[in-house]
Amino acid sequence: MKSINKTIYIGMSLVAALSFSSCEKFLDPKPVNQIDDAVALDSKIRIQRALTGAYSRLQVIEYYGAEWPNAVWLSDDNVVPFSAGTTDLQFDGHAVLASSNTMEITWRAMYRAINAANNVIDGASSVADPTLTDEERKNLIGQAQFLRALVYFDMVRTWGGVPLVLTPTRGLTAANYPAKATAEQVYAQIVQDLEDAETNLSETVVRTIAHKKAAQALMAKVALYRKDYTGAASYATELINASSSFSLVVPFEKLITEKKTTEAIFELDYSQVDGNELSAYFYPATMGGYYRVGPTTEITTLLKDPAIGGTRSVLVSELNGAPYGNRYRKAVGGVKDDNYAILRLAEMYLIRAEARANLDNIEEGLEDLNVIRSRAGLEDLAITGKEALLLAIENERRVEFAFEPHRWFDLIRTGRAGAVLGVTDVKKYVFPIPGAEILANKNLQQNEGY
Repeated sequence: MKSINKTIYIGMSLVAALSFSSCEKFLDPKPVNQIDDAVALDSKIRIQRALTGAYSRLQVIEYYGAEWPNAVWLSDDNVVPFSAGTTDLQFDGHAVLASSNTMEITWRAMYRAINAANNVIDGASSVADPTLTDEERKNLIGQAQFLRALVYFDMVRTWGGVPLVLTPTRGLTAANYPAKATAEQVYAQIVQDLEDAETNLSETVVRTIAHKKAAQALMAKVALYRKDYTGAASYATELINASSSFSLVVPFEKLITEKKTTEAIFELDYSQVDGNELSAYFYPATMGGYYRVGPTTEITTLLKDPAIGGTRSVLVSELNGAPYGNRYRKAVGGVKDDNYAILRLAEMYLIRAEARANLDNIEEGLEDLNVIRSRAGLEDLAITGKEALLLAIENERRVEFAFEPHRWFDLIRTGRAGAVLGVTDVKKYVFPIPGAEILANKNLQQNEGY
């Protein structure tokens, strides 16, 4: 069970309850620099603008800008809700309703992103523009394939099987009301998109744009989820060995204060014009935030322990004795311009460590784990057994990615959600499909148990 110091938090929670309504205006922003999905993509410049719009679809508040990661980390044991709204309490208590507004707006935001990617793939594949070279065409298609794979990966982890929509949707037809694909079918499409993207994408590393190494990094993560440990280790090694492009950031705090570091493989590029709300969710009202969520007592203790958190203690700070999450802090007040790291090198080391452990390569798995511990200023661990190493990796991932949407999914894929979180009903390992979508699409069946 999650624990917090209720005496310390009570004052801030009341402020948050009064001020939370002020964030509602942020929940439906329009992506900037985007061409409308319905506009014909009949030129190179229009396709490029449509691709910019596809990236923007990931950045909206309803998706990576706040609501989706917030739902995920509220479901784990690192984050606890302070707002008066019931939706956050549903995720915290693993009792999410199909009527959840968070589920509805997130589902729709993700399919808007998929449709934007589909438009680019369709347009770039068929446009006849003499100024568009073959390499440019391939790269445009590859970026959209990567984005589509990423969104479907988020969806399959969130809801399990979902409808697979692989062509542009520009009007209401029977084809717009598809049934769910199975989770395995969704994963197969993700892998296909990433394999195609790896072929099509440029090798030039731009950390806020999809590139070949980003596709390999996402493939490593997908392989780990599918328990393809050989593939996960192989793809992670591609990133770890690309030392001319990627290296771990020292000190750890640079991950918080700087954008586009050498550790970033792929991140979303926010600005004050097109920003996210993540720091506002964690920050107290007196610092320009809503204090909607905060760290649990347990994760605060772990991060502040010099032998566990090490230099990652910067992930939590205190105001008047009350801890708050400090992962997103580049700007205070208003819309935040912190970039959002979706893939970074530290995860590749921990993916390879876990994959190697599951392949009974304990020695090299431990070496990868100790690389991450060393960056945090911690001593190397000495472990000889597989289960002990897997537990150490689980614990390391908890603190390394404390306020990133990893742990809930980690505990589900490793079969540890029951033992760690007390969530033994496997039907709760996916969220309910929004009730409004079920009503609108007679072919769409609700997830079991909802």
